Amino acid sequence: MLANMYLYLSSCALLFPFLCHVSMGTPVPQSENPAITECQNRVNLSRELVGNIRALLDNEDLFVGLNCSEQRVEVNPKTETVQACKPNTDMSACLRNISEDLRHYVVSLKAYKQAQTTLNSTVILTDKLLHSCITPDVETSIQLADSKLTSGNSVDQRVHLCKVLKGFYLRIITISRAIGYISAGDHKK
Repeated sequence: MLANMYLYLSSCALLFPFLCHVSMGTPVPQSENPAITECQNRVNLSRELVGNIRALLDNEDLFVGLNCSEQRVEVNPKTETVQACKPNTDMSACLRNISEDLRHYVVSLKAYKQAQTTLNSTVILTDKLLHSCITPDVETSIQLADSKLTSGNSVDQRVHLCKVLKGFYLRIITISRAIGYISAGDHKK
């Protein structure tokens, strides 16, 4: 009886990693179309960026002496990504808002000079995702850096960086979901 229980537990332990991987909600590409492959690359980039920004928010060195979790969230007020990327809406409006959001965060994070090496990987990933989302028929506006990240004393700048990163984290989750939805082809139904 005990041997059967050990056999059962060991087989469960062996199958657990496979079950966890299967339970992740990844879009299923519809074909081997290069555009679909590019969309899948966007999904992977957006997911990597979610983890990257979460790691930045958890970085104690970046926010030393500051409790970032107590700060407000500031998202880019010039876009409507959440509204534009709802199911059954215009995909070009969604991609335009995504591109404008990503451009805003690239420009703003580049402008914050105090932690360029820490923010560099986030800027690079955001820029990659931005360039993979731009399509010829999507026009975007020119984005200016967030002035609160470049003016005032260093403590105020770090507080504002915390707020901006929290907003970016929320927005990149939305963007990641929208990109997954688009890459799965569900926007065409």
